[in-house]
Amino acid sequence: MVIGNKSRKSGFSLIELMIVIAILSVVAVLAIPAYGDYVIRAKISAMINAVEVVKLAVAESRITNGNLNEIDPTDTVNTLKTLGISDPSVLSPAISSIQFVKKDDNDMAIVVCGSTAGQGTQSIDTVDLYLTGAYFPSGMKWACMYEGNGKFVPGGCRTLFDEGTYGSLNSACVH
Repeated sequence: MVIGNKSRKSGFSLIELMIVIAILSVVAVLAIPAYGDYVIRAKISAMINAVEVVKLAVAESRITNGNLNEIDPTDTVNTLKTLGISDPSVLSPAISSIQFVKKDDNDMAIVVCGSTAGQGTQSIDTVDLYLTGAYFPSGMKWACMYEGNGKFVPGGCRTLFDEGTYGSLNSACVH
């Protein structure tokens, strides 16, 4: 004797599917902008890493020669060739150009101009880096400063550029 024939349907109800879609939508709304910022921060870090070779070559030149005469602020291409290194903008598309600024035989700055196309889609995302070097008998001491959107700059470079030592370099990078 068969008491009842209950058929049980398996699957998800429409309400359950709507809740899952709502949860995924909230996660996507939060994750996509954060991912974009993360990508730009990674590109800024790549800029800093690409310029490390330049910093080492400048320090070696200063220690070997006793001055910074191999640094020609008017000719970046020749300066890089004299130092025996390639242009770091080849290593990082986030770099549009680099420039050298000398204060004297002990102090200088490497200006790393950010590329809007390489860093982000808007000019507000562009970050320029100012790596200032000072010679001491123990070697070169470098400091990293920036201009632009500070939320993309790594922790070791979170000092806003100060015009006190090198004057205004705002015109060094044109975006």
